[in-house]
Amino acid sequence: MVNRFLALGAAFRRVAASWYFIAPVAVVLGLAIGVLALFYAYPGKPKIGVIDLPFIVITDDSEFIIGEFLRYAREDDSIKAVVIKMSSPGGGAASSERLYFATRKLREEKPVVIAMDGMVASGGYMMAMGANHTYAQSASLVGNVGVIALAGSLIPRPLPEVIVTTGPYKLTGASRRDWIGLVNELKDGFAHMVMRERGDRLKITEEELTQGRLYAGVDAVRFGLVDELGGKAEAMEKAAELAGISNYGIVDVNAEVLREFILRSRRIFASEYDGVFHDPAYASWQLMMQENSGAANVSPAEPVQVQGDSELQEQMGKFMLINGLEATQEDPLPEFPLEIGNPNIYYLYVGNDY
Repeated sequence: MVNRFLALGAAFRRVAASWYFIAPVAVVLGLAIGVLALFYAYPGKPKIGVIDLPFIVITDDSEFIIGEFLRYAREDDSIKAVVIKMSSPGGGAASSERLYFATRKLREEKPVVIAMDGMVASGGYMMAMGANHTYAQSASLVGNVGVIALAGSLIPRPLPEVIVTTGPYKLTGASRRDWIGLVNELKDGFAHMVMRERGDRLKITEEELTQGRLYAGVDAVRFGLVDELGGKAEAMEKAAELAGISNYGIVDVNAEVLREFILRSRRIFASEYDGVFHDPAYASWQLMMQENSGAANVSPAEPVQVQGDSELQEQMGKFMLINGLEATQEDPLPEFPLEIGNPNIYYLYVGNDY
């Protein structure tokens, strides 16, 4: 009997050591480990985030909101690629540059593809340079690389006798010659940024690039300012290709950021007496979001318990008070007779009627 068990054991070891046995077991174990890893590391199918920017001038306010869209898309780990559908004539120089850097920062973490609509000019085109890949429609207007600045008159107006300054440029910041030099520096920086981002794909010279021309989409592709002709559908396919995904869902980033904003608002403006927020207007907000994308999933009748959160209130202040905190031209300082304004420098296409 003992010999029989020993013989059976030896036979089992021979079978276990053969590839007939090892190969199927290895395959089964590999599949099991793969399924478990996929389940725990990547819950749910991957998604492509979609940001829709209608025709919009880039200002400090709009730059902040667009920046929030880019932030959300960057921080959401389920979003594996981003498509930005945009149309913009540009806007403020500093705001446009910040959006370029924010788009490039997003590009460093996940693929970004831009689908250009009717016009993507000047500062809008600068933002688009932060993407991995760009599409334009045949009738799109693209380019207008250059700068606009209001440098003041050649002969400055005399100051009232009651105003005393400590230097000839204390009020203007610089002479007209200095402003012209600054504009040329910004123009060169803009052009070099485009040339660096487009590389060998750019088929026009720096001199031609800085003439400020707008190009139809067909010509923009031919001259290398844009990668391909196409729209949102082509941009989605390209984003999935760059991210290496096929079966993916869609995230409406605009709606998700709006939803986030509403939930934060409900926490801030909750009643200090019962810690519960009841807002009849919230139902209208939610209905609008549901019609757009179905992103909102909090019942209007559902009260939100409030926790003390000073940091949250500070963040929300940018949304709620951004207009109310600006200095007005009517009375920037008490009894001071001058106007206060930002430097008038723009990456902006203003049209022929300027």
